[in-house]
Amino acid sequence: MQQHTAQLTEKYDNLQAEYAQFRAEQRAESEQLKASQAQQKAEYEAAHEQQKAAYEQLREMIINMSNSGTCTPNIFWLYNHQSPPGSPPPPPAPPLY
Repeated sequence: MQQHTAQLTEKYDNLQAEYAQFRAEQRAESEQLKASQAQQKAEYEAAHEQQKAAYEQLREMIINMSNSGTCTPNIFWLYNHQSPPGSPPPPPAPPLY
Protein backbone atom coordinates (compact mmCIF):
# COMPACT_ATOMS: atom_id res chain seq x y z
CA MET A 1 0.00 0.00 0.00
CA GLN A 2 2.86 2.39 0.85
CA GLN A 3 4.56 1.67 -2.48
CA HIS A 4 1.32 2.37 -4.36
CA THR A 5 0.82 5.60 -2.38
CA ALA A 6 4.40 6.66 -3.16
CA GLN A 7 3.87 6.00 -6.89
CA LEU A 8 0.63 7.99 -6.91
CA THR A 9 2.27 10.82 -4.96
CA GLU A 10 5.14 10.90 -7.46
CA LYS A 11 2.71 10.98 -10.41
CA TYR A 12 0.74 13.75 -8.71
CA ASP A 13 3.90 15.79 -8.12
CA ASN A 14 4.97 15.31 -11.75
CA LEU A 15 1.56 16.33 -13.05
CA GLN A 16 1.52 19.32 -10.73
CA ALA A 17 4.95 20.42 -12.01
CA GLU A 18 3.85 19.97 -15.65
CA TYR A 19 0.71 21.98 -14.96
CA ALA A 20 2.72 24.80 -13.35
CA GLN A 21 5.06 24.87 -16.35
CA PHE A 22 2.09 24.88 -18.73
CA ARG A 23 0.47 27.78 -16.86
CA ALA A 24 3.74 29.75 -16.92
CA GLU A 25 4.05 29.21 -20.68
CA GLN A 26 0.43 30.25 -21.17
CA ARG A 27 0.94 33.43 -19.13
CA ALA A 28 4.08 34.30 -21.12
CA GLU A 29 2.26 33.68 -24.40
CA SER A 30 -0.69 35.76 -23.23
CA GLU A 31 1.58 38.67 -22.26
CA GLN A 32 3.37 38.45 -25.60
CA LEU A 33 0.02 38.50 -27.41
CA LYS A 34 -1.14 41.53 -25.39
CA ALA A 35 2.08 43.37 -26.20
CA SER A 36 1.70 42.53 -29.90
CA GLN A 37 -1.92 43.73 -29.89
CA ALA A 38 -0.94 46.98 -28.16
CA GLN A 39 1.78 47.57 -30.74
CA GLN A 40 -0.62 46.86 -33.62
CA LYS A 41 -3.19 49.22 -32.12
CA ALA A 42 -0.59 51.98 -31.76
CA GLU A 43 0.55 51.47 -35.36
CA TYR A 44 -3.06 51.53 -36.59
CA GLU A 45 -3.82 54.72 -34.67
CA ALA A 46 -0.66 56.40 -35.99
CA ALA A 47 -1.51 55.40 -39.57
CA HIS A 48 -5.07 56.62 -39.08
CA GLU A 49 -3.85 60.00 -37.81
CA GLN A 50 -1.47 60.30 -40.78
CA GLN A 51 -4.31 59.48 -43.15
CA LYS A 52 -6.55 62.10 -41.52
CA ALA A 53 -3.77 64.72 -41.78
CA ALA A 54 -3.10 63.85 -45.43
CA TYR A 55 -6.81 64.06 -46.24
CA GLU A 56 -7.08 67.43 -44.54
CA GLN A 57 -4.04 68.73 -46.45
CA LEU A 58 -5.53 67.52 -49.72
CA ARG A 59 -8.87 69.08 -48.88
CA GLU A 60 -7.25 72.42 -48.04
CA MET A 61 -5.16 72.28 -51.21
CA ILE A 62 -8.26 71.70 -53.35
CA ILE A 63 -10.17 74.47 -51.60
CA ASN A 64 -7.24 76.86 -52.04
CA MET A 65 -6.88 75.95 -55.71
CA SER A 66 -10.58 76.45 -56.36
CA ASN A 67 -10.57 79.78 -54.48
CA SER A 68 -7.46 81.06 -56.25
CA GLY A 69 -8.92 80.53 -59.70
CA THR A 70 -6.07 78.25 -60.79
CA CYS A 71 -8.46 75.43 -61.48
CA THR A 72 -12.12 74.96 -62.16
CA PRO A 73 -14.00 73.22 -59.37
CA ASN A 74 -14.77 69.63 -60.11
CA ILE A 75 -18.51 69.03 -60.38
CA PHE A 76 -17.99 65.67 -58.70
CA TRP A 77 -16.48 67.17 -55.52
CA LEU A 78 -18.88 66.30 -52.75
CA TYR A 79 -21.32 69.05 -51.84
CA ASN A 80 -20.45 68.85 -48.14
CA HIS A 81 -16.85 70.05 -48.74
CA GLN A 82 -17.54 73.71 -48.37
CA SER A 83 -15.11 76.61 -48.35
CA PRO A 84 -13.93 77.90 -44.98
CA PRO A 85 -15.99 80.73 -43.45
CA GLY A 86 -15.17 84.15 -44.87
CA SER A 87 -13.75 82.90 -48.17
CA PRO A 88 -15.40 83.81 -51.47
CA PRO A 89 -17.67 81.22 -53.03
CA PRO A 90 -16.11 79.05 -55.74
CA PRO A 91 -16.87 79.93 -59.36
CA PRO A 92 -19.83 78.16 -60.95
CA ALA A 93 -19.24 74.73 -62.47
CA PRO A 94 -19.02 74.53 -66.25
CA PRO A 95 -22.19 73.40 -68.02
CA LEU A 96 -22.64 69.73 -68.75
CA TYR A 97 -23.13 68.82 -72.41
